[in-house]
Amino acid sequence: MFDRRLLVTCIALLAVVAGAGGAVLLSHDCSHHDYDHAAQVVNPLSALITAQAEPEYLYIIREYEGRVAVFARGQSTPEMILERLVHHLPSYDRIQLREGVFVFSEVELQERIEDYTS
Repeated sequence: MFDRRLLVTCIALLAVVAGAGGAVLLSHDCSHHDYDHAAQVVNPLSALITAQAEPEYLYIIREYEGRVAVFARGQSTPEMILERLVHHLPSYDRIQLREGVFVFSEVELQERIEDYTS
């Protein structure tokens, strides 16, 4: 049997997601078919996930002056700027870099750098 608090929490979360999704849809001009822009619409749950993830991350990878850059947690100046131009990456990667890719270990950082540079 479900815990009543869990059920209430799930229903509340669903209501927030539905409300935020509806607000995004209502605020978007549907007559303009810019699919790249449509792909940029942020998932309402990403803010929740990001808020939970922030205390643990070591680095964030994001776009900086058109290139892929690595920032140490809490820094506004990149620690490393890769040669890879963001506009050469697939659309999915560009969207992730706009939002910021959280990295939780040195091993993961090396793997992600390899992914962006290969």
